[in-house]
Amino acid sequence: MNITALLRPVIHPGLLTCIVLAACAAQLAAMPAFSSHGLGWLPLAIALGMLVGNLWPALARSGGSGLALARGTVMRAGIALYGLKLGLADLSAVGWKGLVLALVIVSSTLLLARLVGRRLGLDPTLAMLIGAGSAICGAAAVAAADGVLNARARHVASAVASVVICGTLAMYLMPLLVPLVHLSGAAAGQWIGLTVHELGHVVAAAAMVGADSDSAALVQKMLRVMLLAPAVLWIALQNGRSEDNASSRIHLPAFLWVFLGVLLLNLGGLVPEVWRQTGALLADALLAVGLVALGMVTQFADVRAGGARVWVLVLLLWGYLMTAGLVLIKLTT
Repeated sequence: MNITALLRPVIHPGLLTCIVLAACAAQLAAMPAFSSHGLGWLPLAIALGMLVGNLWPALARSGGSGLALARGTVMRAGIALYGLKLGLADLSAVGWKGLVLALVIVSSTLLLARLVGRRLGLDPTLAMLIGAGSAICGAAAVAAADGVLNARARHVASAVASVVICGTLAMYLMPLLVPLVHLSGAAAGQWIGLTVHELGHVVAAAAMVGADSDSAALVQKMLRVMLLAPAVLWIALQNGRSEDNASSRIHLPAFLWVFLGVLLLNLGGLVPEVWRQTGALLADALLAVGLVALGMVTQFADVRAGGARVWVLVLLLWGYLMTAGLVLIKLTT
């Protein structure tokens, strides 16, 4: 085995930049000026990433492979380890109703994206890319949908940028809205899990709401992620692919299986306390690194290139997610 080849991605400048910025975000989060306003490590990480990525776009381009590693493998590893933070009480707070809510939200959002995109005159593949990113899990869902749609590169870039920017805005807005809609604890977490686009954004938003919300938010969000395979299969069928051909290209992401495995070990009491605490801290660190990378590759120019109709669709879907999610939570709690 070539050890140098294994180490090369780890020491890539793009990844090192993300690690440094994540460390800076941790220092800022410890300052009262930020912590007193609920701005923790994760929200500050993506804010720093977006600032650096848009002020120095050449830096983001030159560190492309390292940034891809950070926002892909590294961030998903953080989500997988997040299972160490969840207990039986967190799962029971969501329950079987959580799966029903996820099914309703994902299916209705995809259908709405298809219908509204058609009325707006958007390219059908672009509309479905935005629908997948809004309904399921942001940029990861856009990439999964592109695997069966084979969309144009500019459509993929526009969908990813617009969805990630909406997710970032939601990350900061949702904690401000929670007191206004009179939700607290697990209910607030479920609303965030049903509404916010990216996994990392969900964790960060719930962390600003409070300790009672973060676990419920992640469980609810992971239920949406579990629907990735059937959702992308439906998109493939709508695009005129055969079911057999589409099925052969769709699979649940590996990090989801790891998350479930870690969660089961933790619930079974098989993880020593010191390992659990260390793993939980590592989960936050990995998520921060991934969010920095996500911010750095979110270029405002990509959103402008998509035109006003892209924003009309993504904002309508976001508004629908927030409204429908709130109604569903109110009806089931």
